[in-house]
Amino acid sequence: SIFALSTLSGALSLLDPSLARGETTKKFEPGQLREDFQIARHSLEEGHPGLYRHTKKVELDRIFDEADKSLNRPMDFYEFYRIVAPSIAAIKCGHAGVSLSPDIRKETELLPWLPFDVKVLESKVYIFRDFAKKGSLAGMEIQSINGVPVAQIVSTMLGASMKDGDVQTTRQRDISGDFGLNLIVLLGLRAPYEVVLATSGAQQTEKVHVAGLKHEDKIKLSKSLYPQDEGNKEFGVLKFLDDGQIARLTYSSFGENVEEGRAFMQRSFESIQAKGSRVLILDVRGNGGGESELGGILLSHLMKEPFNYYDDIIITKNSGMRYSFAKYADDGREYIVPEGLAELRADGKFHQIADSLLALQQPSKPTFTGPVYILIDGGCLSTTAEFLTEVHTHHRAAFIGEESAGCYYGPTSPTVRITLPNTKLGIFIPLLAGYMSVGGQHEHDAARGIIPDYPVKRSIADLLARVDRDLDLALELARKR
Repeated sequence: SIFALSTLSGALSLLDPSLARGETTKKFEPGQLREDFQIARHSLEEGHPGLYRHTKKVELDRIFDEADKSLNRPMDFYEFYRIVAPSIAAIKCGHAGVSLSPDIRKETELLPWLPFDVKVLESKVYIFRDFAKKGSLAGMEIQSINGVPVAQIVSTMLGASMKDGDVQTTRQRDISGDFGLNLIVLLGLRAPYEVVLATSGAQQTEKVHVAGLKHEDKIKLSKSLYPQDEGNKEFGVLKFLDDGQIARLTYSSFGENVEEGRAFMQRSFESIQAKGSRVLILDVRGNGGGESELGGILLSHLMKEPFNYYDDIIITKNSGMRYSFAKYADDGREYIVPEGLAELRADGKFHQIADSLLALQQPSKPTFTGPVYILIDGGCLSTTAEFLTEVHTHHRAAFIGEESAGCYYGPTSPTVRITLPNTKLGIFIPLLAGYMSVGGQHEHDAARGIIPDYPVKRSIADLLARVDRDLDLALELARKR
């Protein structure tokens, strides 16, 4: 890809040196900062029905109070963000979160980013894609950047990663993807970058100096040089191996179209039945979720008997009540709970009564009753996490890979995004807390995902060589069956 590499050289040399120092953003007064923080806090307290699910109220109150007290001097957006992000991350909810203001997002994308894609594995940072030295640095471990030890960098990023419970696989995946942005926003590091790398099995180190690369140019180069990183364009793909004896169903996203998803599953299981497949390998790695109903539909093709999916759904308001934070909502809606959606029960909570997944679910034909192996990782979020819980509860599959994202007893979603009036920081507030049907057996750690029956350790060498040990193991197990 000579053209791509020449484009890279041009992109690195054409960067405006003034951008490497970063723009000086305007300062906000303590009163403005505290007003925004209190709006964020009160909105979460008003709307988030699972606010204290993984962090006790006394602890979260302490964290919020300390954050509020620290807003005692003029700050720019970045300084404010570095206080708010870890505070909201302490909720341990993957659907709560923050987003940059449009102006800051534009500013950061004009700044030079670290010219690497990285993979964070067991808190070590490895170069996965090297856009600075024509790929020669790929696989090397980063020890420090601009004098900041990588342990401090990783710790800071993990502390601001807004993911469910105590699952670390999803946090390390999250900071891998946002590493370049986080260096700028969370750690205040700017180009040029002095990167210390481990060599000779971490016994020696070497320094490399790299200019930055604008985010837009990095994306273009990535698509040109590494099209394999783009992932699946289709939400689902069905393949057969060993003369149809093994079916491999890759489900990359549950999507937002229930009828399209239902039709795909129907066709897939009809094909599996027609082929006479004896074993199913279901690959949901990196599946970030989608329509919850589709998780129930997929499970219905694996179950011989009727089953429960949700046990309960909690909301903070009753039918007809409105959310006061609606005036800050980006979409301009009033946010009034629809009539007939919820009811107040004896426990003093508002329970949703209108959801198809609260009813007893029926098996779908054709039903696959053979052995199932499911490939999982830290990218299995939301609807996917719900589906995995129910598969696990019903002992319907063996799991291969790494701990899944999400938490065992259910996530909290969907969200409304509000914009804080002074800093324009965006805040995501989940409105419904789902509780999965787990048959009364509450032995699983509530803050963890699915722990695989067959753990597979990831290495940078395997990732670079595109070795799929998860799938290799699944095929080995399937062929033994």
